[in-house]
Amino acid sequence: MTLSIGVDRFDYVAGSWLFWSENHTGQFSEGYERLSRYQFNPGACFTGWPSLSEAAREVYRAWCKRESVACEYDTVRYLLGEHGWDVENPDGCLDYFLYNYGDDNINETGLINYQQSDFVNLDMCYTRDLLDFFRDYSAEVLDLVDEYCEAIGATSRLHALEGQTIEDPDGFAAALVNAGMTYLGGQLLSALGLL
Repeated sequence: MTLSIGVDRFDYVAGSWLFWSENHTGQFSEGYERLSRYQFNPGACFTGWPSLSEAAREVYRAWCKRESVACEYDTVRYLLGEHGWDVENPDGCLDYFLYNYGDDNINETGLINYQQSDFVNLDMCYTRDLLDFFRDYSAEVLDLVDEYCEAIGATSRLHALEGQTIEDPDGFAAALVNAGMTYLGGQLLSALGLL
């Protein structure tokens, strides 16, 4: 019994060529030898991954799987960059998510948990950590909370936190971080098409 895949030879060569051009390990490696045999000239309009057809992308992914290489084009970081997020110079809040989830494969990311839970329960459960985060990134957190207020129709930050037990200023700061970062987690999910 033989296994055959129904892929166009041009798609196969384009996906394979891109994989080996990015992943060969030197001039005398097997990958470089494969790359040299393809005789593929991508041309001036070739922009790498965006130029590949879906079938060629599947060929690239198949090589990644076979060679045990993570496909960077399926990561949260890459896809957010493709959707206009500044992943090269992120602010503190976005940087937190990129540090923790940026290298996750889109199909296996822990960000999906933001559909049913919040920042405190998923990422930062200690009040001291929340307060430190607020101290370091208060401007970004407050901007996110303001966006959250606008999204839910709240008239103030306090209105957005209505129903929560807040006993002191530290509790208010921790609640603001939770609200802002939970909102950002949801926005990232939406941008990735996972919501």
